[in-house]
Amino acid sequence: MKRIALVNFTTLDYTIEETILRNAGCQVEVYDGVATEDLPGTVRDAEVLVVQLQQVPEALLDAMPSLKLIAREGIGLDSIPLQAATARWITVMNVPDYCLEEVAVHAVSLMLAAHRKLFAASSLAREGQWTRMPELKPIYALSALTVGLIGMGRIGAQVIARLKGFGCRMIVSDPYLRPDGVPEGVELVSLDDLLAQSDLISLHCPYTEETKHLINKARIAQMKKQPVLINVSRGPLVHEGDLVDALNAGAISFAGLDVLTVEPPAYDHPLLHHPQAIVTNHIAWYSEQSEARLRNLTSERIVAFLEGREIPNVVNGG
Repeated sequence: MKRIALVNFTTLDYTIEETILRNAGCQVEVYDGVATEDLPGTVRDAEVLVVQLQQVPEALLDAMPSLKLIAREGIGLDSIPLQAATARWITVMNVPDYCLEEVAVHAVSLMLAAHRKLFAASSLAREGQWTRMPELKPIYALSALTVGLIGMGRIGAQVIARLKGFGCRMIVSDPYLRPDGVPEGVELVSLDDLLAQSDLISLHCPYTEETKHLINKARIAQMKKQPVLINVSRGPLVHEGDLVDALNAGAISFAGLDVLTVEPPAYDHPLLHHPQAIVTNHIAWYSEQSEARLRNLTSERIVAFLEGREIPNVVNGG
């Protein structure tokens, strides 16, 4: 019987995973609220490790000689030592196709809230300052502005589809994107040109060593329009100290963030309390439909892997 370890999940309900996997003849063991470094020795015999956001240290791979598959129930892979897994012939898969609509809608929602200064306007209304306008100016017509996407995978493409109805100019910078892969009406530009031309900038690239602190003091200095910055991808794409400085100086007019470098952040994190920022709690992925989709897809692909069938979204050569 194949043993599967589900570790430290953010949900307390594992019904979907357990039903699918046990119906396939697997033995499922749940380690809820257990850090990977504190897993008991009995986990060493598991052939599949299913994780969400927690770190998978290389030492854990050494402690699990039977491990054949790490299934990341989510998208980001910065918590998994890919090279170490590949060296041990351990396959790593993720599920990047479960929440495309949700993340795109969240990104656009942050853009619109920031652009229309909804939180500031709501605060004025609550404070009895119904007729005050100076704090909200300027607000420009969205159709007169340029939106720049850094990275354009499947989520970026859905952001573009949702923005088209607003009539804004849209530009994209992505070193892996060919001109014939750009949606109609969207311009492919260099990163330097995007930073200089964009009124709203939205990040849609993975976190790698190359993209760490992609938005930093030097890049912010290239931004000519004091743009809104949106990040629903990964927290470390942005140097948070430089972002706070830019918000204080007005070099970036507003930040809409669903991710931070350290999650959960400390209560006194300056971005949580900054008047020119909205921070949501890494919730862009969520809808009732996407949560069920994620758990079903992960479990079904684990079964396929154990039965020797090809699975999508293998991210290494394991």
